[in-house]
Amino acid sequence: MKFPLKTGVFSILGVLLWATAFAASGPILLNVDVPSGQWKAARLKNLPKDAMVAVQVESNGEISVALIHSKAFQNSPDNLRPLFAGRVERRLSFSVAVAEKGDHYILFDNRRGTEARAVTVTLQAALSEKDQTQAAGAILSEFEKQLHRLFVFDAFSMGVKQCGSPRAFAEESGIFLCTEYVYHLYDALKDQERAKDFLSFSIFHQVAQRLLEDWNHPSAGRAETTDEFAVALMLMLNQKSRVLGAADFAVKNPSALNTVSKLFQQDDRHPLSAKRGRNVLKWAKDSTFPRKWQAFLVPHMQTALLKSLKKKPTSWTDLSLVEKELAARDKKAI
Repeated sequence: MKFPLKTGVFSILGVLLWATAFAASGPILLNVDVPSGQWKAARLKNLPKDAMVAVQVESNGEISVALIHSKAFQNSPDNLRPLFAGRVERRLSFSVAVAEKGDHYILFDNRRGTEARAVTVTLQAALSEKDQTQAAGAILSEFEKQLHRLFVFDAFSMGVKQCGSPRAFAEESGIFLCTEYVYHLYDALKDQERAKDFLSFSIFHQVAQRLLEDWNHPSAGRAETTDEFAVALMLMLNQKSRVLGAADFAVKNPSALNTVSKLFQQDDRHPLSAKRGRNVLKWAKDSTFPRKWQAFLVPHMQTALLKSLKKKPTSWTDLSLVEKELAARDKKAI
């Protein structure tokens, strides 16, 4: 991250899009007309190894379908070694794991048919569970590095792992998001954007808790204080839409997350509840709210950030605190 920032506010390089590492791509919809006595093929570009591909085929009559790697496809549906082959009467669903990365083809064979077939194919692909975890973990690790460029704190590990129990975060040093929490949130909400909102707030809540403890805040153990600090950080780091999205949904749809909340009773701070959401919503709508935390934050800001804020203050910058802190550091350096 470079200082000064053009907008005068922080950006974390879109890091909270990390949640897409868990989300399936698609769905992709294909409509294919296959005349009688003919076959057609549709190319699926650059599928990664071990990706899971789910396919649903609907047809107005019988037709053969196959999924095959491009290396095994010689521009003919004969003598193939497909990953999957089957015959559709009206509807057929199947899923396969990609054995080798690269382009693949889905073939529709109507050479034995006496009538044309109208085929609709819905495809959805997702990374393997191992790749999903590694991708999300790498982005969270980068998030910690970006935070370190803004604030002074003892480095801690961030990542993603299978926890083996219904928890949002693993009980160990550092901050490790449990894959079980991610999957249950997506399953409960059926909405990627809302799931990202809740996951974003959960991550910032954990980061806020860690920083409050490291910086010896007197109320570090209180959930309300941690929520406050998380909101302040999210507003400062350009994540207002995420915090508003989570809080607004929690308040308006208190029953939507009941299943997840009951399942994750060991971790009662996640996901954000309707009761806490009302406070979070109030704070997030207050444009002056981050200023409340500047007296606590400024002493822990990196010098480069302080200089940037002095040169180009933000709406929440307390310039007197920034100048005082810089003067103290200059004096200490002499």
